[in-house]
Amino acid sequence: MFTQETYLKVVQQHLSLPLRLCSASYVLNPTGHFNEGSSHGGVIFCLRGIGLLRLNREQEFLMQANHMVIIMPNTKYEYQPLGENWEIATIRFECNLPLFLQFRLKMNKPLIVNSSDRILALIDALCGSEEDYKDRTLKTSEIIYSLLAEIKLQTMGLQENTCEPKATIQKVVNYIYGHYSSKLTLDEISRMFGYTSQHLNKLFKNELGHSIYQYILKVQLEQAACLLENEEMTVEQVADHVGMESRSFYRLFQRMYEISPGEYRRSMRKPM
Repeated sequence: MFTQETYLKVVQQHLSLPLRLCSASYVLNPTGHFNEGSSHGGVIFCLRGIGLLRLNREQEFLMQANHMVIIMPNTKYEYQPLGENWEIATIRFECNLPLFLQFRLKMNKPLIVNSSDRILALIDALCGSEEDYKDRTLKTSEIIYSLLAEIKLQTMGLQENTCEPKATIQKVVNYIYGHYSSKLTLDEISRMFGYTSQHLNKLFKNELGHSIYQYILKVQLEQAACLLENEEMTVEQVADHVGMESRSFYRLFQRMYEISPGEYRRSMRKPM
């Protein structure tokens, strides 16, 4: 029988565990601020879609499928979906900091895992644990350790072989999201990242399926759609805000959404 006395012994024993699970969940289109002043570490893993993760109100990272960030304790972070169906898994845990640092993981920076199957199996085990306090605490500590070890193994191999181009494309995407209203050009971006325009455009298209020019237009039009839905701006002001001339904006918006900007705004404001 799991008595109160037994419970207290278990709690005291578990206080010495190096990793103690606080929460584990799958979240669709998360928004808001988290970990304010908390000493918890964490893992954020993107399953699908695209969104923005901001750390300590300074660093911003685009997160897509198989992207992951290991959160250092005392890090403040916030989420912002960039489209529909952005789904992430979040794991928060108390940790023995020296042990945590021994994994030598890159923390508060985006990582790309080689294979998501093993990662997802461990996350599933954490999210689905419904056993009693004793079994659950001991087991989840082991699973968190296994998860961190698996991330270390996968990112080591990937960083050595394939991560440099992927890391460059990640930086380019982040730069586009931060400067899409500045009338960016391929030559300007290529010079900034130390590539010829032809080579960078090829890397970008191989990774994301769009040329850099097409991706900039996509970001501008998606941001414009959000402004049309949520902000009290004229269509001309929206076009200017995203760095496009009005005439081009009308034509390109209609091509992408098959509806004019004004019609899009009216359709988004129809009463339910």
